[in-house]
Amino acid sequence: MYSKRFGLFNLGIVASVLRASFGYPQNRSISWTDCPEDIGVPAACANFTVPLDYTDIDSGKTLNLSLLKAKATKEPFKGSILINPGGPGIAAVPFLESLAAVLLVMTGGHFDVIAFDPRGTGNTLPIDCYPTSPIERLYQQLASPPTTNASDVALGTTWSIQKTYTQSCYETNKDVGKLVGSGFVARDVMQIVDALGEDGMLRYWGQSYGTFLGETVAALFPDRIDKMVIDGVINPHEYVDAWEYDPIPVGDLVLDQFLNSCVIAGKDACALAGEGATVQSLTAKIHDLIETTKFEPIVLGSNITTDVIRSSDITATMGSALRVAIAYAPSLAGYLNAIFERNATAYYENRAVLVPELEAALGGTGPDGLQAIRCSDAIFRTDDLGTIKLRAESLLNLSSVFGDTYTSSYITCSLWKMHAKGRYKGDYKVKTKNPVLLIGSPFDLRTPLVSAHNVSTGFERSVVLQHNGLGHCVLYSPGQCAIKAVQDYFTNGTLPEPGTICEQDFDVFSGKV
Repeated sequence: MYSKRFGLFNLGIVASVLRASFGYPQNRSISWTDCPEDIGVPAACANFTVPLDYTDIDSGKTLNLSLLKAKATKEPFKGSILINPGGPGIAAVPFLESLAAVLLVMTGGHFDVIAFDPRGTGNTLPIDCYPTSPIERLYQQLASPPTTNASDVALGTTWSIQKTYTQSCYETNKDVGKLVGSGFVARDVMQIVDALGEDGMLRYWGQSYGTFLGETVAALFPDRIDKMVIDGVINPHEYVDAWEYDPIPVGDLVLDQFLNSCVIAGKDACALAGEGATVQSLTAKIHDLIETTKFEPIVLGSNITTDVIRSSDITATMGSALRVAIAYAPSLAGYLNAIFERNATAYYENRAVLVPELEAALGGTGPDGLQAIRCSDAIFRTDDLGTIKLRAESLLNLSSVFGDTYTSSYITCSLWKMHAKGRYKGDYKVKTKNPVLLIGSPFDLRTPLVSAHNVSTGFERSVVLQHNGLGHCVLYSPGQCAIKAVQDYFTNGTLPEPGTICEQDFDVFSGKV
């Protein structure tokens, strides 16, 4: 007989040997207490100490992590699942606070679900490149061209402005900027696993950037993976290069899927679906709108912050809304139609829904947490604008609508002056103790299905579940088929058959969320 909560005796021996091999002190337990606020389910909170720098343990410096646990709702108890909602840079504790009940159901109910705010997020080593000069930050944002292909000088202007930005980031964060990378966060994850006092094995669900963190943990600690779901999979080889190509061509396919759903739904459900509207005609109108507003933005009023509509505003709003299409497709259609008709009232109404709601849904970071984490993880650096120009052109060749979406961010990483310590330097070809479940959608414009298949080739015995949801990750394009697959995997270790395809339960214009 043995306790499932504390694990098999022999696994405990193995885990203790592995822990000893890490070469840094282990925090032996977690002191859980009542949380200051009710999150709607039984929960507990804790502060947890980890080494600040895993490459300099002798310094004795430590870092405090904030932990939140949503408690299992069913017996028997089967352990804890750690989660990461992505970003990079989204604070995981607020994410779990708002979605605890949903995540407990989606993971089967037999597990505690635990979140912590990773380095560079929340109050855990927040990164601010303009801590004493908000005016300088504002000027940096205003001086940057809206897109790097807005004119023949836009790319070079962006390049030069990002040089000043990355220099400011270095000068204000050089002491901590090397300590927020995914390699250290992966070690933080395993410190928590050790202190839980269960079986020394990791159960994990990562979404978006959380998949890269999961890939890193699995590569560093393959023998300690019990269950791992990575949903909305990032190609780690492109991520560490800082220039990702997998997502770009998928954007046009996602737009087509959105417009097809719109035309089928009709005018009552989708404002764009006027008489005679087709996917082809709407696509042409949107392409023309983006191109013309690149050179002559539309003006709907006197407020310079909201009434000037640039091509970059349109593509950014489209890109964000299509990541959570089940909630925001009608508002996106209304937003675009209002711009076509120059209807200021409808524009403000739909923009008021989209902009603040999307910021809340997609999460926030410290002022510069996303760039600090992503760029310090990356390898590629260059001081040659010509090299950047070639890379930017290759992205534009992949998509006329979304080809410029991430170029400015990629330029930032190419100029970043800090490299993360403790970075995994392998090839992401590993055999984990238990196989990993990867989930991807062909209609996810941030982390498309192709990336899941690319990662799966390096993870022995892993299985890719295709979920045909219009959105970013199962959570934002829900379907019972995919949810059941996640539940069965965590609860019983059952993987879906290779080639399994799941569908989203509701159309994005159905009115059901």
